[in-house]
Amino acid sequence: MLLQLSSKQKSAIEAGRLKRNRLVRATKQAANQVNLDEKPIHYYIYGPSGIGKTFNSIKAVEDSNTTYFTVSGNVSMYNFAIKLGIIAFQNLNKKCVVIIDDCDEILKDAKSINQMKELLAENKLTYDKRFHLNQLGEEDSIPYQAIEYWMNGNGVGFTVDTSNITFIITSNIRLPYDSTADEITEKNGGLDTAKSIRARHLAAIRGRCEVKDLDMTMEEKWGNLASVCLEDNACKDCETDQEKIFILNYIWNNWDNMKETSIRTAEKMARTLKLEGSNNITDAFDADYLK
Repeated sequence: MLLQLSSKQKSAIEAGRLKRNRLVRATKQAANQVNLDEKPIHYYIYGPSGIGKTFNSIKAVEDSNTTYFTVSGNVSMYNFAIKLGIIAFQNLNKKCVVIIDDCDEILKDAKSINQMKELLAENKLTYDKRFHLNQLGEEDSIPYQAIEYWMNGNGVGFTVDTSNITFIITSNIRLPYDSTADEITEKNGGLDTAKSIRARHLAAIRGRCEVKDLDMTMEEKWGNLASVCLEDNACKDCETDQEKIFILNYIWNNWDNMKETSIRTAEKMARTLKLEGSNNITDAFDADYLK
């Protein structure tokens, strides 16, 4: 029997496509402005996991022929600062984009958020704790040379100049508005509580970036996933669109019980289908992808 998408699913694809197009426009803006002779404009892209924030950011900078690097935001500030120091050292006076992928760990505590505020407002990142350069390798290694170059004059920590770098930050953390930060302050006992301080710092991050909020309903998220699968040559292990529709219908019907609902999930399911074959594939999907 020929599998078909329902009218509700077709509407969801259209809604998801609209959200996806907004994401694509945002990443293209970030990639294209790096070539302008002006102060970097940084972008913060918020949205649920699995909608392709990093994928589309990478695609946009590649399409614009811009030099770019991807670093994880789910690391300690020390590891992030080292990585950024190496990138900046190897690209002195050369414009480039750094995509900070899933910047959630760095935004957990007020001190790290404050360092990110400095990075975005003053185009520098200061790491002000003592450490030994020999932790980074031999003296002729790139990490050693890079961080030695950025060392502070007092010998404590280092400061990386990022004035030639545009940042695209992707995250699952929504930045509060100023008014939201004020509400959090009021509800949590004043200005000096940890929640209040973090909320105010996060609101300040919003003020230092072009922020693209990409909230999605279940239908929009599924529609975005379906649009990528059917129109962007995702799920390459599927031999036909019928196989893709089968996977998409499975995700639609089991959404609330899926362990994950990202583009990567659909691609893993396509590999499972290819390896297992169509016989009893629903049982295989149930075992591998349902909670």
